[in-house]
Amino acid sequence: MMSGLRDAATFINGHPKSGTSLIMTLLDSHPQLVVYPEETGFFRRFAWRTVDVSLEDRFQLAEELLIHIFQWDSKNPHPSQAKFRDRDYRDVPFEEVKNLYYQHLNSLGWTHPNILTAAILAFGESSGQLNSNIKRWVEKTPHNEHHADKIFNWWPEARCIHIVRDPRDNYASYRRKHPEWGPEYFANSWRKSIHRGWANQARYGSQQYLIIRYEDLVLDLESTLVVVRDFLGIRDDPMLRQPTRNGRPWAGNSMFSERFEGVSERPVGRYRQVLDPEIVRRLEVALFLEMRRLNYPLEKPVSPLAWFIWMGYRTRWGLNHILRGLSRKGNGHSRREQT
Repeated sequence: MMSGLRDAATFINGHPKSGTSLIMTLLDSHPQLVVYPEETGFFRRFAWRTVDVSLEDRFQLAEELLIHIFQWDSKNPHPSQAKFRDRDYRDVPFEEVKNLYYQHLNSLGWTHPNILTAAILAFGESSGQLNSNIKRWVEKTPHNEHHADKIFNWWPEARCIHIVRDPRDNYASYRRKHPEWGPEYFANSWRKSIHRGWANQARYGSQQYLIIRYEDLVLDLESTLVVVRDFLGIRDDPMLRQPTRNGRPWAGNSMFSERFEGVSERPVGRYRQVLDPEIVRRLEVALFLEMRRLNYPLEKPVSPLAWFIWMGYRTRWGLNHILRGLSRKGNGHSRREQT
């Protein structure tokens, strides 16, 4: 069973605050899945650090960056959970996970993909989820879409679920976390995410790369769950309708401090209450082509003049971004993506 699960990977992709946590928590308690309860940041924060390092150093990095979450304690917070003081994994013994991780890694082999696979299988076994019914394991980290080449090279049988959200609502939520992001800067990031998703789907096929809208998930849950179940090859189960994290009820990841029971429609269209109309306008001008393709209606039509002004800004921004990157490289600074 373990060797069969090695390649049965499922990755949840999408822009931050687009609904990646929601789809993860809906899958969390399904009896045929093992869902890792936190983002690993495997491609952006971990994998590149293990290049040309010893096996012992790889294991140490995994302990620090992958399985460290099982030291998190809401009553006595671990230093690594500074931003997640409400998380609690006391029911998943860290030392047991570490020992099982080492065993799985030795069994599977000390390769880059197995470093992640072993961590998830160790969690699944320690938490009592790993059994003969399990068909796939699941990892969620926003921006996974930018690493699809590695995903499908390292796990040829992988499946990716890419969730996309109306950029106006996505920005309304995301700017509370990053107020320094203006609408144009966000638009560039959001565009890169969905274009990468479309490119991945075209390259790897809809049988391995699924794109769903957040709005369809919350407004038409049953129909969307049918699509997701068929895509993953799992059966229907009542737990698909109750979000959980590590088996516990999950009340949402809202940047507006809201708590939900189940799946809520309230976040849809919230931008109308929290964004200035001028900001909405700037987002629509920047992204109207993508919004039209995704069937997100505009508040107002976009004029050719507004479009050409935006394209001029986008060109200047792109050139400045390239020049800054070359400057950092020339100064010996790392160009690794930061979180």
